[in-house]
Amino acid sequence: MVQLEVLVEEPSAEEALRHLLPKVLRGRARAKVVNLGSKYKLLKVLEHRLAAYRVRIDRGEDLRVVVLVDRDDDDCTKLKSQLERMAKAANLPTKTRPDADGRIVVLNRIVIEELESWFIGDAAALRTAFPKLPAIVENSGIFRNPDNGGSWEALHRFLKRHGIYKSNYPKIDAARKIAPHLDIARNRSVSFRNFCVGVETLLA
Repeated sequence: MVQLEVLVEEPSAEEALRHLLPKVLRGRARAKVVNLGSKYKLLKVLEHRLAAYRVRIDRGEDLRVVVLVDRDDDDCTKLKSQLERMAKAANLPTKTRPDADGRIVVLNRIVIEELESWFIGDAAALRTAFPKLPAIVENSGIFRNPDNGGSWEALHRFLKRHGIYKSNYPKIDAARKIAPHLDIARNRSVSFRNFCVGVETLLA
């Protein structure tokens, strides 16, 4: 069976993917989420880690890799190019640069702006996670374009206004509550959909 390793930059992404990946994979791969602690550290060690994956693949392991980072304030094009260059240095084909047979091993995906955009993209999941929320109008406020309003601060302001997480926004707890209810088909976040479609391509 395919071994899928997903590299993330922080614990809330690890927690969210623990709930989300079984829905995406549907038993087609074993998954391991590797939390590298920060975006800085992930980018610092990525090239070395990809080189190690190359060795494992050359030894016969059926391995695929997803690199998932937040855009934050970075230029999306430059950040994606940086990730692609590291994969190329390790001689690992990507969705942007597949091998001669069209096969890919590394999927680079950027969350715009942050993981919370995936949560904002699924209003029904938010209401299931937090039943005290009122009906959400999806074409208004932060919900109009989840990937533009998708910072954790924006989600926290919305939840706080309705009496949830009044003092701070515990990112891991929020991921634990919301992620189990995310629906692949209805999520309106473009970066969420790109992630799911990319994984499908990776496993093809």
